[in-house]
Amino acid sequence: MPGRAAGPVTRTAPAAVLAAVALVGAGCSAAPGTTAQPEPKPTPSRTAPACPEDGVVIKGSRVDAAMGTRAMGITLTNCGTHPYRLDGYPGVRVLDEHRKPLDVKIGHGSDIVDDVGPEPLTLKPGEHARAVLMWRNRVTDVTGPAVNGAFLALTPAEGGGRPQTVRELIDLGSTGKLGVTAWHREGPKPRR
Repeated sequence: MPGRAAGPVTRTAPAAVLAAVALVGAGCSAAPGTTAQPEPKPTPSRTAPACPEDGVVIKGSRVDAAMGTRAMGITLTNCGTHPYRLDGYPGVRVLDEHRKPLDVKIGHGSDIVDDVGPEPLTLKPGEHARAVLMWRNRVTDVTGPAVNGAFLALTPAEGGGRPQTVRELIDLGSTGKLGVTAWHREGPKPRR
């Protein structure tokens, strides 16, 4: 295995490990006369997509998973030159690895997070709106396979718009259900 030293495995006392981590984290080196090298900064592996004709880009954030409960933020950005109006819920389809739709029930809100419902939004160019997808990876029926999506097809509104595809594991177990909140403005709401 790369990065592992050959030889016998020895166990180190937890206090010694913590002390070594503290020294490394503080910029100290184990050998005199050596200096810690800064870690290289990651370079983007992809360039940002051009703004689509409809003037919005939808992106997913990292899935937050704990004890079978999953949550994933999605952000819609007005990348166009005109105001963009939203009022409601994003359109969501869960797709398999071949980008074929899976039989998943999409509901508003969930038992995981409260959804205060939709509100009319007008996003100026450069502004964002956010919604949250929530699901549970729970297996309650072992007679069939678990539902695992590989992609999400997201639209600015239910039932319409050009779908934008996000690659993400959606591990629904046997529940076949996913909840979504309404779009809401990121950050403080403008004064009226």
